[in-house]
Amino acid sequence: MKDNIRCTIIIPSLNPNNKLLELVNNLLESGFKDIIVVNDGSVPEYDAIYNVLPKQVKLLKHDVNKGKGAAIKTALKELKNTDAFITVDSDGQHSVEDVLKIKEALLKYDVVLGTRNFKLKNVPLRSKFGNKISSMAFKMETGINLKDTQTGLRGINIKYKDLALKTEGNRYEYEMNFLTNLAKNKIKIHTVSIKTIYEDNNKGSHFNVIRDSILIHKWIIWLILIVIVLLILLKYISK
Repeated sequence: MKDNIRCTIIIPSLNPNNKLLELVNNLLESGFKDIIVVNDGSVPEYDAIYNVLPKQVKLLKHDVNKGKGAAIKTALKELKNTDAFITVDSDGQHSVEDVLKIKEALLKYDVVLGTRNFKLKNVPLRSKFGNKISSMAFKMETGINLKDTQTGLRGINIKYKDLALKTEGNRYEYEMNFLTNLAKNKIKIHTVSIKTIYEDNNKGSHFNVIRDSILIHKWIIWLILIVIVLLILLKYISK
């Protein structure tokens, strides 16, 4: 078994604040040398943040906002000489300490998810509800019980790069679709507990509650609609 592993950090970013700079600097200080930041169509006023990123960081840019999934795929195409990649959110939700925990777990496991505790009081209601629905949907579809299907802190062995690139979806639904693809291919998903950080009620999140929830849960929505239609038809036929 390896006693070390080369990891590339992937950070999708949209209209970031100084938390991105703090995250990148802390990652570099902790020994991560290969970091890719993807500017996913941020408006020009945020160029000042990107322009002061350390020179060691590879900065990629989308001219328009394409979504978190698209940003991750853009970074994946740039991977070279690495054993694994770790996706990290740019809004301060993930501590470097937890990123290191993911890296350590990758020595033993091919896929590692950082799992948050949604029972804590500081977790916004929409996050609790959204993750509960996602976890239920994932278990219904795959039979696998995951407590945090929406986590953005994920470590993936490089051998699953092609699977990640082929996964459908360009926005937040991409992350759920990738987990589903892992399950369908019988690839074990390992989890580690991480800090549950929600500052200012997670106001920095770019998650669109209506649009992204529909994209993530669309098959459940269709299932519910079908059941409703069937119930209406049965009621009509029984008259």
